[in-house]
Amino acid sequence: MEISEQYAVQMHNITKTFGTFCALDNINLNVKKGTIHALLGENGAGKSTLMNILYGLYKADKGEVYLNGKKVNIKNPSVAIEHGIGMVHQHFMLVDNFTVTENIVLGSEITSKFGITTMKQASQEILNIVKKYGLEVDPDAKIEDMSIGMQQRVEIMKALYRGADLLILDEPTAVLTPQEIQDLIKIMRNLIAAGKTIIIITHKLKEIKESSDVCTIIRR
Repeated sequence: MEISEQYAVQMHNITKTFGTFCALDNINLNVKKGTIHALLGENGAGKSTLMNILYGLYKADKGEVYLNGKKVNIKNPSVAIEHGIGMVHQHFMLVDNFTVTENIVLGSEITSKFGITTMKQASQEILNIVKKYGLEVDPDAKIEDMSIGMQQRVEIMKALYRGADLLILDEPTAVLTPQEIQDLIKIMRNLIAAGKTIIIITHKLKEIKESSDVCTIIRR
């Protein structure tokens, strides 16, 4: 496999076992910059396991990961975030009685020289993200008052706020209505137009055809 800067991610010979079960056996994945790349496979094929390795939640038993042509060691999600990788999981990790802004800045608060979180600055950054990518989310709304589709947008905003250039979306359409799926595809295209790269884990062929540039199939 030729290592190249034209790829946002290259995963080479990734192997992962859990006890006696082999979840991934010498998997190779090449994701070009500025594309929507689908990972397709039945349940248990190893799609989420592979992406959890990329995001630092699991450690591969064997294999290498390259970002923009450079070998990296992603030990945990904090290192992944430092490298510009964001992941939106199937089950959202939001605090229901917090606002959108409070959820987004949680754990990555902007502080002034006096150590005080400057929410005004954070709110402005969040508004910029909303406008730039056409997310149409009210930064002052409470999570408990929002639809599932809107909550998913908040998770995407959280990743963007932390500087993600590569977004991993794990089965993002599983919980959405048909209209919300169309809205998500539009948002994904806006992200790509702005230079981001997206990996989408899914088993829905129709949505892959509508949204993705490339599809990698994992099986057996």
